[in-house]
Amino acid sequence: MAYLTGTDYLYGKRIEMNTKVVLLSLTLALFGSCNNDDDPDVDASPDASDISGAVFLYGEGISRAPNEGMTVTIENSNPVKAAITDSEGKFLIKDVPLGTHNLVFTKSGYGTFRLFDIVHVTDNRPTNITAIPSLGTVSTTQVTALTASVVAGEVKIEATTNPGGSIGNTRYVRLFMHNLQNVSDVFHTVYSPNFTSRMNPFIKTYTKAELNAMGFASGTTVYVRVYGDSYWSNQYDDPGLDRRVFPNLNPNAAAAVSFVVP
Repeated sequence: MAYLTGTDYLYGKRIEMNTKVVLLSLTLALFGSCNNDDDPDVDASPDASDISGAVFLYGEGISRAPNEGMTVTIENSNPVKAAITDSEGKFLIKDVPLGTHNLVFTKSGYGTFRLFDIVHVTDNRPTNITAIPSLGTVSTTQVTALTASVVAGEVKIEATTNPGGSIGNTRYVRLFMHNLQNVSDVFHTVYSPNFTSRMNPFIKTYTKAELNAMGFASGTTVYVRVYGDSYWSNQYDDPGLDRRVFPNLNPNAAAAVSFVVP
């Protein structure tokens, strides 16, 4: 029995030594793992990921156009980060540095559109732009003549266009007003909605109350200029310019005319 006890004791010593070796190995492994966690290069968040979105493309009016072929670029990116829309209008810009970015949308025949301040801080997943802009081509409507008159206490503005608006050939125009003669799409105090024209000349009438509400008092001389536009005007507010931009206006427009507010 003593021999058996001694043998058990010897095996017990061997087991104890083996246990110490295992515990030491685990301690070293754990220590190494802690040191790796302290290394800023291990499991660091990526500094870039993708940006995705889509567009709907149209012609000058309400008819759909092929969605593919529009270039979407990260403004001022170096190297350039860009993608081209597919047949569904979708795009995916790869490996965009995290941060806040402006997107520029370009395609031949289309007025340049911009999206500002896209916040891109998503790690390992694309930033998906859920708003889908509808974008149209630059207007082919030229304003060839423009008059303004006061009739029965109302102001009547007549704009002759080429092509002329008709039931079968809808055109679109936009008015800009200012109390200075150099009124334009860039320099104005009032701009109108996009008006539909199905006759030539296009006629728009304003009442005294409407003009007063725009900030033009009775007796004030107001200058107006009219441009051809598209149904989808691609308009956007530019924070750098501090104004709204209308990329699809046709620059061929008659000179401004004036009227006196009744």
